[in-house]
This record gives sequence, structure tokens and C-alpha cells, in this order.
Amino acid sequence: MRRTLLVTSALAVACALAPLAQAEPPADAALKVQAVYGPEQFPMAGVAADIAPCGGGANLATITTGNDGSAVYPGAPGCYRVQVGTPVGCALDGDAALEVTSVPGSTPVATFRFRCA
Repeated sequence: MRRTLLVTSALAVACALAPLAQAEPPADAALKVQAVYGPEQFPMAGVAADIAPCGGGANLATITTGNDGSAVYPGAPGCYRVQVGTPVGCALDGDAALEVTSVPGSTPVATFRFRCA
């Protein structure tokens, strides 16, 4: 009985002192799209954004903003062209397309501001 208790105690100490396995940190998103409206910059849900490489080419994805007015594209670092459509009853303040460059450790934000009736 004492031997079992001694072995169990030794194993418990060894497990407590062993370094914990570290999970891979989550990868940074390639970019974030933010859609807002009004002078108060309220979040705007339902805005679709097409993501394509800066140099041209086919769309890589279409993402849609959620209730917080944002959407995330989880691609690799690089240069991306983000183009949004204008919802019915709204006008876009600025360009419908922006280019953003993503680097490891940082998530750039493409912000689109709308005026809605």
C-alpha cells in the first residue's frame, strides 16, 4: 500500500512539474472588413465583400458582415483587393474597393462608411 502511494505521489509530482503542451497560437486573419453607417459609425450587418488578390484574378472569397459590422477573411498574408456592394437605400462614402496588405502578427482593417436613408 505504501509503495503504491509513493509511486502515485511521484507520478503526480512529475506530471505537475512537466511543461504543459502548448497549443499552436491561432493564426492571424489576413484581413478584416468593417462596415459602418451614419456619423456615429453604427455597425452595418449584411454588407458583402469580395476578396481578390491585388494583382488581379478571380475572387478568392465573398464574406458578409455580421451584427457587429465586421467580417474576417482567414487567408494567408499578402495583398488583397476588397470590394463591397452598396446596400439598397444607402450610398458609399468613398471608394467601393480598397487594397490592404496583410503581414504576420497584424490584421489590417478595410473600413467602408455608408450613408443610409
